[in-house]
Amino acid sequence: MSPARPVTASRAGATLVPGLALGLLLGLAPTGHDILHAQVVTHPDVLNTLGAPPPARAEAKPSPHAASNEMGPHAPASVPSANTPSTTDAASPAAVAAVPQVATTPPANPVLRPPEVHVPLHPAPPPPEVKPDPAAKGHAMRIPGGTRLFFGNQSADMNPRMIAALQTLAGVMQHLPDQRISIAAYGEGNGDDASTPRRIALSRGLAARSVLIHAGVASTRIYVRAIGLPPENQIGITPDCIDVTRSGVVASNPSPS
Repeated sequence: MSPARPVTASRAGATLVPGLALGLLLGLAPTGHDILHAQVVTHPDVLNTLGAPPPARAEAKPSPHAASNEMGPHAPASVPSANTPSTTDAASPAAVAAVPQVATTPPANPVLRPPEVHVPLHPAPPPPEVKPDPAAKGHAMRIPGGTRLFFGNQSADMNPRMIAALQTLAGVMQHLPDQRISIAAYGEGNGDDASTPRRIALSRGLAARSVLIHAGVASTRIYVRAIGLPPENQIGITPDCIDVTRSGVVASNPSPS
């Protein structure tokens, strides 16, 4: 019988036969004449693993090359973003409340109002009131839509009857707010001097305008035309008269009043 060889247990051997190494340590040798003498070298890490549960098998991670083979060699790797909420966060009430609400309708357009600026109003002062002159020559004649006033030679004075005719017309205009008054004024003079007849006509027209304004007619409803010498073919019109008529009415032959 050949002599027993010493058995040297390497680190790998100790890992492979932990039970045999433990038996040799404890002296559990076979009985009889053939006693094996073995030299056992152990490692502390091997002893610590005795009786411990087997290590958990690590899950196989997909190789990055597998995704590139399926999606193509140039497919980018899917890297989760730090701002991407997880499934647990998205399902939690706090995550739902943190999501901003989107309005169903667009907001209304802002209304930009200009700043209010106080503008002082300076209405035009009324013209001086015309006083009736009992000695003034002239008279009033009714025409369609108004009245015709005759003045003295190169004069703009009015007697009480002429002023009363204008006040009557002003009372009619109170019921016709959509109409205006037109004053066609004439004046005496010669053909070589066109300025003098127009100045006389203007003074007569402004005098009639003043009476109407003080009778309640707004100044914006009265239009004065200083014509001067009347046309030669105008029937019934003389250089010493004015026609005061409502808008839209053409003066014709006068009728005595």
